Amino acid sequence: MPEQPLTLDAALSDEAVLSTYRRMFAALARDSGAVVDDPVLVDIAETLFAAFADAGEEWLTHEQMRLACGAYPADQFDNRLRVLKGLGAIREVFPKPNQLRYRASFTSVVGLMFIRRMMDDGGQSEMHRLLALEDLNVADPRTTMEEARQSAAGLARAFRLWALELITLTTGTIEELREQAPKLWGTEEIARRAQSVHGTILTRWPELDRVCTDLRAAIYAYSDASRRAAGRLADSAGTTRNLTLLPTETWRTFAQTATKERLAAVLDGFVFDAPAPWHDP
Repeated sequence: MPEQPLTLDAALSDEAVLSTYRRMFAALARDSGAVVDDPVLVDIAETLFAAFADAGEEWLTHEQMRLACGAYPADQFDNRLRVLKGLGAIREVFPKPNQLRYRASFTSVVGLMFIRRMMDDGGQSEMHRLLALEDLNVADPRTTMEEARQSAAGLARAFRLWALELITLTTGTIEELREQAPKLWGTEEIARRAQSVHGTILTRWPELDRVCTDLRAAIYAYSDASRRAAGRLADSAGTTRNLTLLPTETWRTFAQTATKERLAAVLDGFVFDAPAPWHDP
């Protein structure tokens, strides 16, 4: 299709989208184009947002922000403030010269809360929330068929990608599978919620049978992949089902790569009756 000339309205709409993204992820930005590599920098952002929330309508000056972050080095604070201001997470109360007071962006605070939850369980809680909202939305009499189509298509895409990730974990290393184990908690409830959304859409709009078929197939693929990954995770724990024990693959890798000294150190502290003849490790 021929390219349409960029209109002012289109440019403003694109900039609004990018501006929202910048504010959402400003807390994770090292500079305008890179992610932080030091968790302390994220802690500074959280400390600043908490200080703004406590300040209320008084807002904060530069000196007050520095006082709130007094536990952090000055150079780290200056870097954080520069990045947060540059990406719109912290802005002047009124855009005028010599402005002394600043306010924090609500979008940035919510974005950081979202990121913290993603770190805790890999997106499980967010998917539960999303499905609960989608179930309410598609049941709302004001929802149009096109909105329902977009909802079903978006969920199908999410479940397909999630299933692919779980398949990768199933065939990858057991260490990675254990690290990503939170993604396997509550999978049956997630599938049940998704089936409810699917059923509501198909009942209200039979014309959307094709997109509903795609959603149903994606849900089944996710359920199958999660069961396979959970089964492998349970098998790796042995008969005790204790996931804190090291899996067989870890011991095998250790035995193949460790030095003689490290191998010998494994038995330090053990006492054996009737010592056997000594063998070099």
